[in-house]
Amino acid sequence: MIIEHGLTTKPRQLCAVRPVGFSAVLMAAYLLGSNPVLALEEQQASYSFYGFGTLGTVYSDEDQADFVSSWLLQPNGAGHTSEWHGGVDTKIGGQVNAQLNEQLSAVLQVVMQRQEDNAWTPAVEWANIQYQLNDELTVRIGRTVVASFMVSDTRLVGYANPWIRGPQEVYQIVPITNVDGIDLSYGNYFGELRNTLQVTYGQTDRDLVQDGELLARNAFILSNTMEYGPATFRLAYISADATLDTPDSNALFDGYAQLGETLALIPGQEDAAAEATVLSERYRVEDAPIEIYSAGIRLEPDNWLLMAEWARITEAGALPRTDAWYTTIGYRFSSLTPYLTLAKVNARTHKESGVSSTGMPPALTAATETLNAGLDQLLAQPSPAQRSITAGLRWDFSASAALKLQYQHIELDEKSAGRLGNVQPGFTPGNRVNTFSAAIDFVF
Repeated sequence: MIIEHGLTTKPRQLCAVRPVGFSAVLMAAYLLGSNPVLALEEQQASYSFYGFGTLGTVYSDEDQADFVSSWLLQPNGAGHTSEWHGGVDTKIGGQVNAQLNEQLSAVLQVVMQRQEDNAWTPAVEWANIQYQLNDELTVRIGRTVVASFMVSDTRLVGYANPWIRGPQEVYQIVPITNVDGIDLSYGNYFGELRNTLQVTYGQTDRDLVQDGELLARNAFILSNTMEYGPATFRLAYISADATLDTPDSNALFDGYAQLGETLALIPGQEDAAAEATVLSERYRVEDAPIEIYSAGIRLEPDNWLLMAEWARITEAGALPRTDAWYTTIGYRFSSLTPYLTLAKVNARTHKESGVSSTGMPPALTAATETLNAGLDQLLAQPSPAQRSITAGLRWDFSASAALKLQYQHIELDEKSAGRLGNVQPGFTPGNRVNTFSAAIDFVF
């Protein structure tokens, strides 16, 4: 097992897939402004290919919402749409590494999984060039990983992780997994302690469910990883100017703006007009500064595994401040690894009474109440509050594949849908949800 460009798997020298590797080299040479053919002839570039995938299915007993990998990125899943669903975790991906010379390399990773439009469209996850200035300092340009959590580098490589999916309470805080920009990494040893400091600056656009879009500009990511024997410690900080653009939220805020203009023309409704005008802007997420903090630890003494992470995202418009944590403990018996995870997420939900309809004409009263109800729904949706206990078993039945079985019991807050998606009008907050997942993770 090796780690190269963040993917833990077995290497395979390219043969039939050589054209894919050559396209990665062309990409790197183009970004550097060099001649790719000359580079190949002079440096005799080498290539390697890595593949990974997950074949999984999920069951949920909640019939008024869906269990999904991310409520922002998957339109449906197990539960309301169908009791069993095979598209929540299933994916396949490939990665080509091109080593142009001792200092210059390139990577291209493509992953096919179910997207926000329910289509299985291949997407470029990573596409960057790396230049190693010396033994300690490297620089990458292009699309790189968002190094926010302990398994960010292998977030999509199920075989490299203990669970079928990262605990959603924490890992859904940052739905994006990559950023386009520049990345610096400085690694050094202090005795037996290896410390790696990574700094990234860039931007990203991500399509969301229901024709939404998430944009992050001026994204700054700082992460520090310390490795000492069987222990790994990680701290990360992310700041960005975020824009959350959805048709429903735009219609809601535009509606409040129009209501304010209308009420301003009616004597005695000046205060209500001012309230409507304020609400038309207060909860917009448009170039809103947002910060994310996270800390994690991984201990692997002998056959034991202990992982724990904490994360916080600050308030931005309709997005409330959210705190989350999880703890996983496991023990390896030969090829079997049972594990247990406790997790919790809680958001400081906005309390908003909306615009008072006292004294309004009946038509405006109905419109105002409709807008206020829409605002309640908008503020509740991104306010997750749940806790869960997950019991799982991993069976490494071959050198490159593992079968995982996972049962999760979720307790939702009485005012929240937690991390569920595709919430239906008949959904009742405060439910108890039971899910069962089975997956085969593999690398090749």
